[in-house]
Amino acid sequence: MKLVDASFLIDYARGDDAAIAYLAAHDTEEIGAPTIVLSELYRGLMITQEMTQAEAMSKYEWVQPVPFTNETAAEAAEIYVTLRADGELINKSDIYIAGTARSLGVPLVVDDTHFAAIEDLKTDTYRR
Repeated sequence: MKLVDASFLIDYARGDDAAIAYLAAHDTEEIGAPTIVLSELYRGLMITQEMTQAEAMSKYEWVQPVPFTNETAAEAAEIYVTLRADGELINKSDIYIAGTARSLGVPLVVDDTHFAAIEDLKTDTYRR
């Protein structure tokens, strides 16, 4: 499994060549998204596209929802504490997303370089 960040799913929906090519190259792998990411996407679609909740959810039904659990919460807390001590805090939602990926030991597909500050987080960049 690979977890994707909101930027990937937004780029894919917009027809971005890099996101489309990445997904095509990994078409045999399960693609998941933390439920925090899906919440961000649904909210955006409901506001900007005036979609209903059901319409927004159906747009990404090919993505496996990955829940925020007690284990991912603990992992996110550890990431926060480390980044805070290092003076490298990032957006809290991104910490929760990174905690989800790191707790599962799966790569997070991103276009953001700030995830590099997180130790032991596997990332895969879809833009080369």
